[in-house]
Amino acid sequence: MHTVYIHINEELDDKQVSDVSSELRRIRHVTDVEFDAGRHHDVLVEYTPHRGMPLPILRMLSSLGFHADVVSC
Repeated sequence: MHTVYIHINEELDDKQVSDVSSELRRIRHVTDVEFDAGRHHDVLVEYTPHRGMPLPILRMLSSLGFHADVVSC
């Protein structure tokens, strides 16, 4: 498994956290999504190794209207 730490520029409310978590889990190879309970703009996404990851994660966040950056892999 690999984990990527992503920072979303926007602060998400509880509903957005739930919606984004659900959408990210739909991405092939994503196995887990964990938002920081105190800071809803930081998220850890766990995925099975695959060429091209984590680009699909960033694309999904962008399609949902968020601006995100990979902090670390």
